[in-house]
Amino acid sequence: MRAAAAALLALLLANTAPAQTHAALGQALATDDTDGFHSWLIRGGALFEHASYLDYKGVAVQTTHYSQSGWSRDAPGIVGLWRDQRRDTLAGVNAEAGVVQVAGHTRPIGDATWSLRPAPGTGVELIAAGGLVDTRTALDRGIAYTLWGASVEQALGDRFTAIGFVGAQPFTDGNDRIHLRARFVWDALPEYGVTAQLRWRQYESRKSDVGGAYFNPDRYRQWLAGVAIRQRHYGWVWSGSFFGGE
Repeated sequence: MRAAAAALLALLLANTAPAQTHAALGQALATDDTDGFHSWLIRGGALFEHASYLDYKGVAVQTTHYSQSGWSRDAPGIVGLWRDQRRDTLAGVNAEAGVVQVAGHTRPIGDATWSLRPAPGTGVELIAAGGLVDTRTALDRGIAYTLWGASVEQALGDRFTAIGFVGAQPFTDGNDRIHLRARFVWDALPEYGVTAQLRWRQYESRKSDVGGAYFNPDRYRQWLAGVAIRQRHYGWVWSGSFFGGE
């Protein structure tokens, strides 16, 4: 199972006053798995019309390097960023979108969410995402995916929340998946950002034979239970989780 070995996201601001309108953006991410597949991403860019961490526009260039047992491949790209969310409800847009090049192919990448709050305690999100399938064979073939979906969140009292998601995931190799997910969250220690969660997800693949390019069962189902923590300190967001299941 792949785990993030290091992650850093920093906004290097000259000051934190509301009048600040420009900022530099830097990000570094490294991953490793038990099969010896490694990757690292470096991203740098600039934010414009920067009012806060919830209100900015920007652009960044990046490159991702993949390697395994003497094999390697690079995927350079460019992305645009736009965030405009309310501080109290996080309703609004949080999006990044761009393109990368890999194995002679230009592929879309990104992660965009449009959040709505139609009623107190109720949230709706429209989601679009895209990226490369990060296995050796898939990268050599330039296989990528997009994901289109919607989720609904409903508060059940002061500390309980139920979340459901449905989505479609087409791949550039002709495969398609339909995703269903559900999550139940208990806000166990709100003062410390600690939650207990129960998660369920399943998907079905339309194409059973993908030539060994990536993990692709006809039907996949998973249950997980565990705890998660998320805290913000001095502009930094720290998060972690521990889950087990089948």
